Amino acid sequence: APSAVGSYAISAVINDANYTGSATGTLIIAKAAATIDLAGLTQSYDGTPKPVTATTTPANLLVEVTYDGSTTVPSAVGSYAVRANVIDPNHADSASGTLVIAATTNFTSWRDAHFTTDEKSAGLADATADPDGDGLTNLAEYALGTDPHNFSPPAIAILDASGLTLSFTRPTNLPDVTYIAESSDGLATWSPVPLDVLETGIVETVRARDPLTTREPSRRFLRLRFELK
Repeated sequence: APSAVGSYAISAVINDANYTGSATGTLIIAKAAATIDLAGLTQSYDGTPKPVTATTTPANLLVEVTYDGSTTVPSAVGSYAVRANVIDPNHADSASGTLVIAATTNFTSWRDAHFTTDEKSAGLADATADPDGDGLTNLAEYALGTDPHNFSPPAIAILDASGLTLSFTRPTNLPDVTYIAESSDGLATWSPVPLDVLETGIVETVRARDPLTTREPSRRFLRLRFELK
């Protein structure tokens, strides 16, 4: 008799001197139910990938885990839809959850998570240092939730009918950073520009907009500054 998962054609014939008859059918052996437990759904950002742990019953079944539909393990601050599926010829189950990578609580703990003791001694962890040479200081990388050791593309100002706009994302509720947007038409004098939160969650989308209503300058500049409280 078969024991493996699958569909099997079955036939039966009566073997008797006084009776005759037969029957056919299909034997279906379905996959046995398994269970998946997800752990590590809430983790703190430190710039490294944050995989979710999937434990199965029966133990040690192969599991494929995806994050927002991708098998790449995320490292950035944010929320990611997690899906885990058992990959096994004899067992089946799936589980879902949300991985939350939360921002570190302050600039000091962020530096400790990203820099070695030698790097801090060499000044590479200072707020004004730029160890990856991407034009963003460590303070800016912290404020924007980016990695100080990997190039981060700058936010690009866009000119449209509403004015000059600069949009960026940042970790929500960092306790020790002040975000400042300013505009200028000559780089000598800067005027404050309001910041509007467009989307919120673990990560916020923020917009600075200079409406250009006072006059029509031949050139205009928009910048972001960050200050530790």
